Amino acid sequence: MNSKFDPLHLLFFIFSLSAASAAVATRLSKPHTLIQTVTKDRITNLYFTSIDIGTKITVSVSFVIDLSQPYTWLDCFSGYYSSSYTPIDFDYPKCKLIKLTSPVNLPTPDWLVCPGAGAEQPGCSDHPCGINPSNPVDNTSRAGSLSEDVIFFYSIPDGLSFGPRFQSPPVIFACVGRRSFGGFSWEAQGLLSLSRNALSLPSQLSPKFALCLPSKTEDSGFGDLFIGGGPYFLPPYQDDASRLFTTVPLITDKASDEYFFEIKSIEIDGNALPLESLILSKLSTVTPFTVHRSIYKRFVKEFRAKAKAKKMSETVVSPFEVCYRVKKGFKMEDVPVIDLTVGNSGGRWRIYGLNSMVVVKKKGVMCLAFVEGGDGEEMVVIGGYQMEDNFVEIDLQSSKLSFSSSLRRHNLSLVLDRLKQIGALKTTIRDGSSFA
Repeated sequence: MNSKFDPLHLLFFIFSLSAASAAVATRLSKPHTLIQTVTKDRITNLYFTSIDIGTKITVSVSFVIDLSQPYTWLDCFSGYYSSSYTPIDFDYPKCKLIKLTSPVNLPTPDWLVCPGAGAEQPGCSDHPCGINPSNPVDNTSRAGSLSEDVIFFYSIPDGLSFGPRFQSPPVIFACVGRRSFGGFSWEAQGLLSLSRNALSLPSQLSPKFALCLPSKTEDSGFGDLFIGGGPYFLPPYQDDASRLFTTVPLITDKASDEYFFEIKSIEIDGNALPLESLILSKLSTVTPFTVHRSIYKRFVKEFRAKAKAKKMSETVVSPFEVCYRVKKGFKMEDVPVIDLTVGNSGGRWRIYGLNSMVVVKKKGVMCLAFVEGGDGEEMVVIGGYQMEDNFVEIDLQSSKLSFSSSLRRHNLSLVLDRLKQIGALKTTIRDGSSFA
């Protein structure tokens, strides 16, 4: 017998174990937590998850993940057809659930894409609940209409092993055309809303979700979206990953569906920047990390001073303002650490070099991945790059944000094996279980 490590044999063992776990889990009355794979697009740096939607037929839709838009929207006119699809008419009570958007009574369907009777295909209705979904990438809005259909997830009852495939109740989303996808990569078929709005996916399914964005692109790295709460087991960490959380209250009195919280201080390698007051911060998966103009100059000045003390050699690479040559023997751990102090207990969101520096042009040059913000409200935006490999949980019911800082500091993986299991399960488990 060959004693060398055999990855195919190990993968077969993992799959067999997962299939057995799924068979047992079909006896559960409802899922504990739902799980979705998250991937990163190498060109746009947007984050995707693929979700099965509809029945007879069921199609897999690639959604861009967004934390700000009020509702999920997808292209209903490029091959999506489902017998369980239902349009939402303007007179239906569900049309009145829209927050911050006034629905429009469209008397007739768009006959360019809806030939014949309006309700016969997705996106078509005789009197649709007309809305204008917004594209957060190119900041445009296009006409759409509210609809609903069932979607499918895989459960993870104990936070580690897979349970059955579950069918959701009808979920409300908006139908749009292909013109709504400006700035998205070609494979994007929709936008998945994880915002605070009543029509977001968490609001319709579960008030608690967790997100771990991958730092690698889709060909080599994967993240996770959990819907329904923990426990969260991310091998090789031996305990529930929620034990790593720092928890802070979210600000709920803003007229927005985004996630805001307060930063009490900003420190770079222990030196605090002089701040006149608390700074508002928000999370975003579609915009870069930005620092408001009133803070940015002080921030860059202090970072440069700390980098100089570490003998980091500065260079210029447009369009970045602060870049360094990576000398032999230099490690990302040597980059000055940025601490955002949050909450009344002095909790910190710690940003290490892997989330504060980006390699540009060629290996050996890295730049500070921070952008100067505009003239509006003083704010720090924690963007997708700074959230990568950080574990973030949002509880809509208690209005709390929990985060772990970088999981790499705890030698955690982004569960690539779990992804392989999902791919196998999608072709073997079609039990049709429903939410209890």
